[in-house]
Amino acid sequence: MLNRRELLKQLAMGTGSALLAPVLGKLHAEAKGAKQVPPKRFVFVVRANGLRPWGIVPKGLEKYGEARHKQETVLNKSLKEHKLHETMSALEPLKDKLTIIQDLSGRAAAVSDPHGANFGTLGVYRSDNGSPPAAETIDGALAKAMPGIFPHLGFKMGRAGDLIAHPALSAWAKGKPLPFYCSPMMAYQELFGSLATGKKLKAAAALNRHLLDFMVDDVKRAKKALPGAEKEKLDRYLEGFEALRDRQVKLAKLDDSVRVHIPSVTDKYTSPIETHRLEAHFDLAAAALIAGLTNVITVDADDLDGRYSGLGLGEKSIHEIGHLSDDYKEGRDTNFKDGTDGIGARNIVRKYHIELLAGLANKLNKVPEGSGTMLDNTLIVYLSDAGQQHHANYQSFPMLLIGNLNKRLKTGRYLHYPTYGQTGNRTIGSLYTTLLHAAGKPREGFGQVDLQLPQDEQKAPLSELMA
Repeated sequence: MLNRRELLKQLAMGTGSALLAPVLGKLHAEAKGAKQVPPKRFVFVVRANGLRPWGIVPKGLEKYGEARHKQETVLNKSLKEHKLHETMSALEPLKDKLTIIQDLSGRAAAVSDPHGANFGTLGVYRSDNGSPPAAETIDGALAKAMPGIFPHLGFKMGRAGDLIAHPALSAWAKGKPLPFYCSPMMAYQELFGSLATGKKLKAAAALNRHLLDFMVDDVKRAKKALPGAEKEKLDRYLEGFEALRDRQVKLAKLDDSVRVHIPSVTDKYTSPIETHRLEAHFDLAAAALIAGLTNVITVDADDLDGRYSGLGLGEKSIHEIGHLSDDYKEGRDTNFKDGTDGIGARNIVRKYHIELLAGLANKLNKVPEGSGTMLDNTLIVYLSDAGQQHHANYQSFPMLLIGNLNKRLKTGRYLHYPTYGQTGNRTIGSLYTTLLHAAGKPREGFGQVDLQLPQDEQKAPLSELMA
């Protein structure tokens, strides 16, 4: 038996993370004839600066994307008859799995700061800048409903050198924000660092589990000698160590005869260029889903202080781009040295994001699962924390949905709900209720209701979206 000092020494000298390589053990169950019910998976990609309606409206429907357009009834159009906006061309081959939604309101999450609804974006409640989450967010709720080895994984573009962040976006519960990896390399090491084969790796992983056993036992022993108040504090450490140990036990029980395809580490994992790191995060997100590590992922794609130097837009911050004129009806103005204007800058960023979304969807679409592919059991949601514009009024949250959750959602549609103030306007809370219903975890509403709108409608799923 190794003593703790020897364990710590050998652990420090070992390579790889504390987690064993995740594998698709379900393949063996399928080989034995056991019918596997594929899990439902959700990916939320949230950007800053607004998602302009004119930038996602299909060809032939441009009038619905005009800045001052007022929709009075539900418009439900098939995308089969319309070509997508040029910045969305990467999704053209996946058009039958795409849903474009306009004019869902989010006034229940409205805050005085026009730059973003913070936790309210995914939580549907008021969340002022700097305040802790008031409740769970939809990604947290879905993570509880469909737990994986990691209930939730978060990835954030962040700054070069950042490791972990707790952005005001996702929450497990009241006062419990969810962590996000900023460093792709750190995420890789934590999630897949032990995937290499060999006796040394297996020994290091075993030592990690052994060390956690020591830690849990030590905490339990220490609790006995502490007063009540200190015991409560120590309980939090014990809970964390036990969770880590239990997670490793789950990973260790997976059949390691099947290797998971994981992304190769390249320079983009440590690159100072923000777009390289974001691309690495999307690679990791795809690998984590395919590996069965998690069923719920949130990507914080950017923030107002960041820049897109990797797209040639490094002259201005994302916040500064937000102030460039792009009124759908008005003429253009030149704001960059190369002649790029507000519309052009937004098109460049949106096209880049959508190419990342399409890349993720295509990777999942290539992995067989059940009678279809992994994409058939996955939903990717793309939106902005500021709704439709940089200075938000939170009356409209345009969204893109990719996937149908095993035909539980209708796809290949352009859905435009009545504008806020018009009869029949629906909310982002109704959408999140729809997702919970589609996941087989129905609730009566999600988040806070908008007191200016009929409350019963806000508690019901979107019938136009549900299959």
